[in-house]
Amino acid sequence: MSGEDLRSRILSILSKRGSLSFEELLAELGWSGDLRVLRRVLADMVREGIIVKEPDYSRRKIVYLIRRTD
Repeated sequence: MSGEDLRSRILSILSKRGSLSFEELLAELGWSGDLRVLRRVLADMVREGIIVKEPDYSRRKIVYLIRRTD
């Protein structure tokens, strides 16, 4: 799977489900490959401001969600 395909799938999943932890995102993607690829794409998306990482204190996890544009 190319980086662009992975990006679009991540955005699609996050737009439907809201905030997801890394483990939940893995399950939604059905990811069975190298985790470094997925982590790199997520890090790039965070650096570019497409998605954000925030703590979810109730779940005690860091979650990814689409950046709000207020």
